[in-house]
Amino acid sequence: MTRSWTAALFTALMLAHLPAPTRADPALSPAERKSLPAEVVTYLDRHMGCNHWSGEEAYDAARGRQIAAVKTLRCDAIEADEKRLRQRYGRDPAVRKALDAAAHAEG
Repeated sequence: MTRSWTAALFTALMLAHLPAPTRADPALSPAERKSLPAEVVTYLDRHMGCNHWSGEEAYDAARGRQIAAVKTLRCDAIEADEKRLRQRYGRDPAVRKALDAAAHAEG
């Protein structure tokens, strides 16, 4: 398994345990998510994970491990990744809509 697939799998597993409102834009239907390029969907999930975990405190060892594991989301690169996706898929209105919604979503 490549590093990116491992990171995507980990991200999916982490996000599966989040309450529904903090997942990728709830206005996107499953069909809309399926119609987006895979790297955009992965980015949307990462973005919501980063929003969810930003500023969280490790009040015990288990929580500390969860927060440390979030480093695989590469939250420090989220803005650069959004810019790259906007350049690559800027002509696709569905991608623009999804990226705009993620940028305005709260974690």
